[in-house]
Amino acid sequence: LPWALRAFGLPLLLPALLWPAQRPAPGSFELLAADIGQGTAVLVRTAGHTLLYDAGPRFSAESDAGERVLVPLLRALGERVDTVLLSHRDSDHIGGARAVLAAQPQAALLSSIEDGHALQALRRVTRCAAGQRWSWDGVQFELLHPLAQDYAQPRKSNAMSCVLRVQDAQGRRALLVGDIEAAQEAELIARATASGMSPADGASLRSEVLLLPHHGSQTSSSAAFLDAVAPRWALIQAGYLNRYGHPAPAVLARLRERGVAVVDTVRCGAARWSSAEAGAPRCERAHAPHYWQHQVPPRDVPGAGAQLAYPPAGESYAEIR
Repeated sequence: LPWALRAFGLPLLLPALLWPAQRPAPGSFELLAADIGQGTAVLVRTAGHTLLYDAGPRFSAESDAGERVLVPLLRALGERVDTVLLSHRDSDHIGGARAVLAAQPQAALLSSIEDGHALQALRRVTRCAAGQRWSWDGVQFELLHPLAQDYAQPRKSNAMSCVLRVQDAQGRRALLVGDIEAAQEAELIARATASGMSPADGASLRSEVLLLPHHGSQTSSSAAFLDAVAPRWALIQAGYLNRYGHPAPAVLARLRERGVAVVDTVRCGAARWSSAEAGAPRCERAHAPHYWQHQVPPRDVPGAGAQLAYPPAGESYAEIR
């Protein structure tokens, strides 16, 4: 047809160009654990708000997870981030923060990083502390760790990880815990006990989804903590054949004993979980596979039919450092 007549078809493209991005319904939330290698970056979306928990690793002086993964992901989803929460100062959790903050100038920054940290010059940082709460679209957010007084004493960076609990209107929860270790897990259980909630109940910690502490390191995920949280799903963000040996076989054994289904980004790619559906996390590599993606040899892990990536036959994880 002549171009003059073809022009009449342009308005028919508007619905496709202006199609709104699908968001969770009011009262529910969605987790998206990004595929960023050895590090942490989880997007938490409600009906009208977005939080980014950690910003992944820095790969080199010229490249990081923010520039290579998170900024393009946020742009593709049309996300306007309200809060960036950096759990602690380790580079595999804040390596991509500069790129994300530059692309999201309106985002508030919440973290446990020290006053002299370089990121303080980019954005005013609000200290995360247990007891901080807010509500977005019927979804409750609460920080459980660290305590405000913990900043007055020198502690390992892992011990200062900001622990975030997210709860929807139906009471379904997700627990994002950074790199806390067994001592901090015990502190969380003790506080629940002191408030009149037994560790067995885990009423203040019980969650459907647990972002496994410290990428599955043997320093974390104690038996008592797993019993208190009693997750249905454990998300692991770790790099393929990483030098730390994450996730540790002992941790996987504890999860297996409790029937916890394991989803790791090595085999799954990005993992998406909706509190409204409350089913298994959706693996993006299975949902939208591409020929260039490496197929990691899997091995079954009992627990809701989940699988976990393991090294090829004849190889083993390195010792945990």
